[in-house]
Amino acid sequence: MAHMDVLVVSGLLIALAALELLAGRLLTRRQPDELIVDVVSLAQFVLLIKPAIIASAALLLGALMPNQAGTLSATPLWLAVLLVILPADFLHYWYHRLGHTLPVMWRMHRTHHTATAMSISVAYRENWRWFLFMPDIWYAGIMVYLGLGEAVLISHLIFGCANVLIHSAFAWDRVLYRKRWLAPLAWVLERVVQLPSTHRAHHAELDEHGNPPHHNFAQLLFIWDTVFGTARFPRDRYPTRYGIPKDPGDPWYVQLWWPLLRSDKHDSDYH
Repeated sequence: MAHMDVLVVSGLLIALAALELLAGRLLTRRQPDELIVDVVSLAQFVLLIKPAIIASAALLLGALMPNQAGTLSATPLWLAVLLVILPADFLHYWYHRLGHTLPVMWRMHRTHHTATAMSISVAYRENWRWFLFMPDIWYAGIMVYLGLGEAVLISHLIFGCANVLIHSAFAWDRVLYRKRWLAPLAWVLERVVQLPSTHRAHHAELDEHGNPPHHNFAQLLFIWDTVFGTARFPRDRYPTRYGIPKDPGDPWYVQLWWPLLRSDKHDSDYH
């Protein structure tokens, strides 16, 4: 099924959103227009930007390398999935890290961090340009052209579910830290994959030193943070405040479509 990843991830979003709503966590401590940003951002990514990027990458390669279409189609599925996941996740780590390092990229990514509470709706909350230049999506288009469409589908299903789960209002990994007999498993998991505890530390307004967080950039595999020295392990110490210091309070449409739309707010270079 060509859109299985979208259907499954959307189903997970709806199910968890219903649970968060019933538990009173979907809108708790959030500004009135935050959910608008979340919903519109998800819609434009799924319906417009992601399909357009994958199609554009495939068309571009078709024009530049017409004889290479489907050349990897005989690759075993398990290997094909690894060929998609590992490079894509590596690219996303560095893209995300630069998004917190370079002022011009932070201005593109800032929308994601203006959310004042964790919720599954935050998972795809981004300015349109952040999605447009996301290297792992362009890489997916290349892999589709080379014949790994099924592997891309499975990989994006994994990425999508992981992205939703780490942004959940429910700290479902808390049990790993509260049960002593699970401590060895927690130690391994938090160094291999992104968990709510490590990702919440990334979304905190300020870290334990009173500075904007500059760590825990992984999308799926926390190995990258562990290897490149950006890993922080808060364990079960979850932030009490989320968002960015001195938030300029841009209107929802500016957060989504800057620089096409602007406000009279002053742009900050970084947090």
